[in-house]
Parts: sequence; structure tokens; C-alpha cells
Amino acid sequence: MAALYIALRNLESLIKSLGRYGDVHAPVRGDDGVVRFAALKPGNLPDLSALRTLLPPKKYLLHPQETILNYTTETGYQVPLEAVRPLILLGLHPCDLAGINYLDQIFLGADPDPLYAARRSALTLVGISCTPDEFCSCHLFTSPLKASSDLFLHHMDDGFIVTSSSPRGDELLAGMKDILEERDITIPEDTRRFFGGKVSESVCPELDPSLPEWQGLAERCLGCGACSLCCPTCACFDVQEFGGLDGGSAVRVRQWDNCLFKSHAQVAGGMNFQKDRAERFRYRYRHKYRGFGPLQGIPSCVGCGRCRVVCPVGLDLRPLAERLERGAS
Repeated sequence: MAALYIALRNLESLIKSLGRYGDVHAPVRGDDGVVRFAALKPGNLPDLSALRTLLPPKKYLLHPQETILNYTTETGYQVPLEAVRPLILLGLHPCDLAGINYLDQIFLGADPDPLYAARRSALTLVGISCTPDEFCSCHLFTSPLKASSDLFLHHMDDGFIVTSSSPRGDELLAGMKDILEERDITIPEDTRRFFGGKVSESVCPELDPSLPEWQGLAERCLGCGACSLCCPTCACFDVQEFGGLDGGSAVRVRQWDNCLFKSHAQVAGGMNFQKDRAERFRYRYRHKYRGFGPLQGIPSCVGCGRCRVVCPVGLDLRPLAERLERGAS
């Protein structure tokens, strides 16, 4: 089968070609050994063999903290103007692509978020194949989320098979003809096959609030919030407004929040809908494996394994999910 191929020796040329269409960001291993999505500096190559970055690509679409509205007595509330540059994200694994698909369904629905929409329209996705490790669970639970990208690179020993899945991907391929070659090669299966399946129609019983596992998880949890920070689909946020000292201006700020924080479900007057950590774990589990709201029935866990890697006490929801979602003993 004829396939387009890019030899590993041409990786730098590939990055230069992509750079003609926008700023290129990719997994980069820092001096501290941590792999992060970051801008590629001239002469530096990405670490495309890394299995996961510390933070997922959601940081490009939903900033950890950002102003979402400006207010003055003369203009009222206005969405801030933001200069959005074209951005190429290189080296996205299928789980992260599925995570972006989930965020798209939340923030590009019937009432699109203007900041998210502007950044998303400027974003080009270049996926890459991977092999799950002991922390991954993409292969355990088939997801209805789509692992779609503009270009996809399949790792081979001495290069990459490259395929396009969008008009933007076709444009990128047209600009790198000098480094493309045709090879008669079989394209192996990759982890994209675990995504884009049909939503299960099986009805699982409501989660038992008295299940001992909720309390067991809660007793071990430190409440640090690392799991939500590193999750590709966690999009809960807090909104605060700060008035200016002039008495006629204000800014409304959105910042990442965490459903395991005690303050997450607390409302005016001190009422809290998730009073203890066991209740908050049940809520988090429901989101990750059952979905809720408009996305009821669509699990938001994409199996990237980040939460398990960063948890300082090694909490793992997978065994519980195996039992509750699949009836495993």
C-alpha cells in the first residue's frame, strides 16, 4: 500500500515547513526532565517519543487565568480583544486529540465561548501515534470522542507515515512536497482506534452514595487538585469580578477550578452541594465515566494516565471503573 513518508532525518525540515503556517509548539523536555508543550526554538527538536506532557493542550484554549470581560460605565461589559496568532500543535497523541474534541463540544456548542472559538479557529492539530503504558487506559474503555487532527504522523523506525484528514492538512502536505516520499508500506493500527466509537446504550445503575470506595478514596486524597490541572477534559472554572479603584471599571476573571476542592460546590450563604470529599469523589467519577449535562452518556476520561502519574498518593479510579462500568469482579 502506497503511503506518504517523512524520514526522521527530515524532522527539522518538517518543523520549518510547518512554521510557515504559524508558531510551532510541541513536547519539549526541559532541563528539569519535565516534558511540556512549548514553543520550538530555532535548532531545537521536539521530544516526539515522550508518552505524555505534564499539562495537556487545553492550556492553549482555556488559559489557567484570563480576563473574560472588561467593564466601564461608558461602554458596559465587553469581551476583551485578543490578538490570536496561528498556532501549530505538533505531537498530539490520540487521547489529547479526543480531549480537544470534548472541549469543542462544551465551548463551541449552541452558545460558543468567544475566546475559546477564536483560539480554536487559529489552531492546527498534528497528531502522532503512541504505545500505551501502565498508566494509560484508552485501551480499556472505548470512547465516543473523536481523535481528529489535520495531519497525523505514525511513528516508524526511521521516520513517519503522514496522512491528512482536513483541507488544512492538505495545504500543509502541499507545502512539504520536497521532504515527502512514497513508500509501499502497511500502516499499523494505532490508538486512534479506541476513539470515535458509538455511545454505549447500556444503562448503568445510579452510583451508590454509600459505596465504601468513595470514602476510601477520600481518606487517601490530599485535595491538592493536581488531577484536574493535568486532565485534558477538566474544564470547570471559577469566575470572580474585581472592581477598579476608580469606581467606574471592573474586570471579570475566569480561572481553573477543581471539583475536589471544598469551595467548588459552595454557594452564597455557605451552602455546599458537595459537603465532604467522598461526595466530591463520586461527583468526579460520574463526570469522568458517565458524563453529565448536555454530554450525559459521553465519558470525559480519555485514558491519558496523567492523573495517575501526578497523584502524590497514587489514587487510581480504573479498578473501580472496571467494576462499575463493565461489571468486572
